[in-house]
Amino acid sequence: MNTNERKYKTNFKRFLLKCLRKCTTDKLYYQIRYYYTFKRPLNLKKPDTLMATIIWQNLYDRAPIYTELVDKYAVRVYVEEKIGAQYLNDLYGVYDTVTEVDFETLPQQFVLKGTHGADMILICKNKADFDIDGAKRKMDTWLKTNFYQLWGEHAYNHVPPRIICEQFLANENENALVDYKFHCFHGEPKHIQIDRNRFIDHTLNFYDLEWNRLPFGLWYPQSEKDLPRPKNLNVMVDLARKLARNFKFVRVDFYNIEGRIYFGEMTFYPCNGFGVFTPPEKDFEFGSWLNSRE
Repeated sequence: MNTNERKYKTNFKRFLLKCLRKCTTDKLYYQIRYYYTFKRPLNLKKPDTLMATIIWQNLYDRAPIYTELVDKYAVRVYVEEKIGAQYLNDLYGVYDTVTEVDFETLPQQFVLKGTHGADMILICKNKADFDIDGAKRKMDTWLKTNFYQLWGEHAYNHVPPRIICEQFLANENENALVDYKFHCFHGEPKHIQIDRNRFIDHTLNFYDLEWNRLPFGLWYPQSEKDLPRPKNLNVMVDLARKLARNFKFVRVDFYNIEGRIYFGEMTFYPCNGFGVFTPPEKDFEFGSWLNSRE
C-alpha cells in the first residue's frame, strides 16, 4: 500500500469513527469499536487486557486531576512541582485566540500546539517558508474542537481550548524527534516505547529498563536499527516514576536532546484504548499487571 492509499484509508476510517461517535453514547461507542478492533466483547465488569482497562479507566475513573494533566499547558505546573522546571520546554506564548499569535515576534523556528487534544501540532523549521495563513486556519479549527466529543476521552471534556508556542527541538540525524514513552503500571515504569520518524515512516520499538530490545510491537512497524542506549536512561526512568506515582496506568513521554531531558506529555488513554499489540497476547499480559493488584 503506497502513502496516498494509506492516507485515504486512514481518513475514511476516521470519518466512519466520527459518525459512530456522534450517534452513540460513550459506553456504546467503546463497546462497538472494541468488538470491531479485537473481535471480542469489551468486558467492563472485569477488564482482562491493558486496552480494556484503559477504556474502563476513561469511562469510570474521572478524577479532576486527569483534566489538569492532559492539558498541555496546565500540566506544566504539575511537572514543575514533581520533578522541576528544568525539564520543561521553553514556552514562547499561550493564546486563547488565533489573533493573539504574533508571528512577527516569534523566532525563526517554533512549534504550535493545541492544549486540549492530540494531533494538534504545527512545526515551523523556517519562518520564511511557513504558511502562516494556513496555520491560522488550522489553529482556528483546533479551537473549535472538543476532543472528548470527537473521540470519547473524558479527561479532555473540560480542558480550555488554547494554543501554546514552544521552542523547536530536534535530534541530530533523525527526521523527527525521538519519543521516549514510559509505560507505567501502578506508578512503576515497566518498559519504554520508542517512536521514530513519526511523520514519514513511523517505527515503534520496545525496550526494557536496561535497554534490551523486547520482542513485541504496537501498531507501527518495528525499526531494524536499534537506538543507542541514552547515557541518562536511569534519570528518565526515575523522572517517569515520580510523575506516574499514584496512577494505575499512565504513559509518561520525554524527549532527549544531546543529554538534556524534556518533558513531553502524560497520556492516560494511549491509542484511545484500541492499540493492537503484536503478538496480541501481550495485551492480556499487561492487563494482568494492572488487575492482579485489584
